[in-house]
Amino acid sequence: MVVKFVRDEGAEVAAEDASTLNELPTPPRQLLDRHGARVLDPATAVVAAGQPVPRTTVYRPGTFLLPNRYLRDPEALAAINRVLARIGVYATPADRGGEGQEYARVRELDDVPVRALLQVREDSDPVVVDCWKALQLLRAAASGEKPELDPEIVKEMSVEHLLFTSPVFGGVPWETSGLGGTPWETSGFGAGSSYGRTHGANRIPVTLAAEPPYRSRKPAHRRPVIAVLDTGIGPHPWFGLADRSGPPAPGSGLAVAPDIQAAILQAEIDAGTTVPTQLLTDYWDAPTTGQPLIGDIDTDTGHGLFIAGIIRQACPEADTLAIRVVHSDGVAYEGDVLLALHLLADRVRNAQANNRPEDLVDIVSISMGYYVEDPADVAFTGQFGSVIAELLGLGVLVVAAAGNDATTRRFYPAAFADQPLGPGCGPQVISVGALNPDVTTSKALFSNEGPWVRCWATGAGVVSTYPTDVRGTAAADHQVPDHGRNSFDPDDYSAGFAVWDGTSFAAPLAAAEIGKALLLHSGDLATVDRETVVKRAWSALGSL
Repeated sequence: MVVKFVRDEGAEVAAEDASTLNELPTPPRQLLDRHGARVLDPATAVVAAGQPVPRTTVYRPGTFLLPNRYLRDPEALAAINRVLARIGVYATPADRGGEGQEYARVRELDDVPVRALLQVREDSDPVVVDCWKALQLLRAAASGEKPELDPEIVKEMSVEHLLFTSPVFGGVPWETSGLGGTPWETSGFGAGSSYGRTHGANRIPVTLAAEPPYRSRKPAHRRPVIAVLDTGIGPHPWFGLADRSGPPAPGSGLAVAPDIQAAILQAEIDAGTTVPTQLLTDYWDAPTTGQPLIGDIDTDTGHGLFIAGIIRQACPEADTLAIRVVHSDGVAYEGDVLLALHLLADRVRNAQANNRPEDLVDIVSISMGYYVEDPADVAFTGQFGSVIAELLGLGVLVVAAAGNDATTRRFYPAAFADQPLGPGCGPQVISVGALNPDVTTSKALFSNEGPWVRCWATGAGVVSTYPTDVRGTAAADHQVPDHGRNSFDPDDYSAGFAVWDGTSFAAPLAAAEIGKALLLHSGDLATVDRETVVKRAWSALGSL
């Protein structure tokens, strides 16, 4: 596998093609309905005076995100609701009844974006609940010489986007299920193409006749920790997990964060009272399906463990900290991802302040993203920009997949790679595009690219770990039971390995290379004060 970090910022890359900025295929309707989501259509979206026509994005119309400190402020919330009354709705904080230490900590963090639920007023006529329309009204009220609302409050409000991993959002080259009606299915990139291997997703079971990569039992150093925000974990012998009866054992190379996981679940429960929400109950990547009557394995089942296996292969000495924020259909709620990132930043900040090297996180790997609606997004930071700037300022390296829609449109958070997010930061976001597994290291046909893509790594034909208990209903197409002979079963993963394509897998490979650089070129990892951690991050990246 190959990783190439782009040193020359003037290197030849594809420029953004303005003619395709809104040409994103629509996700399947049942996917939108499952998560209470809607596509923002530039042709029909309402726009406040002085605001630009938006680009296409996917969002949850029943919620918007606002920093904790404003939803705790009765005066700020009352001012917001006076304006929203004009369209027959009001905003209310999601129920904050959660108990436990982890949720109490969330309440203390002023900058954590929390969900505000939009509800219909009792004295109102029937209305369509749409946070985009509400946000436009609030922006109009915060403009002019005598604004009704504090512009700073409205500036920090946003819709709650859906984030998508590689194999879900329209435009992926291997969409062959017939559910999405994506243009790729007739463009030569769908069924029968070199990337289209199986029904509904491009992974396929394989056998790997190799021992697990060697990992020292008692290292003479602190291991680098790579946090993976994805679909969670599943059983696999490489990580000593025979089943789902308990968490990974210490020293297995795989760890979980029950406190962060519990906070995500509570936030989803709070929002789920009025907004369609699928709950992420724990860190297990359950082999679930979006079509239970058929039994197909969902598109992203096994995604997180596959990424953990890539890290184990490329940097065996590293530990993977798995945090489940992605559903098995490849969808993540922006509020969940932001909450996880804020709690990770809080964990790192406390580790540095209290000299707790066992709690430090060195790298965050993100294999998902979204296309922002703001046409001036080159200057956009919003909710994601602020928390990523905080992580970078703490010396945590952030690696993000560039996306798989074969477009130059900026895919966030990877597209922060060429944007300054604040003074005194560590290295900027490292955005990763996908290479084919050939000697020419050619770019994969599906990979996004543009001036904002700063690293390239193998992301096609990747072999890695897959949960051993995942089996779908697809059967071998030819059987001779009397002789014990079958043709290939395309969704029996009991051998524990798969081959898969996507920038989702290029990003953790780059993260693992950085992990190796931390071990080889950055001195003692046991020292965890902020100044040392920032210098160490620069040193590791500079060595590459």
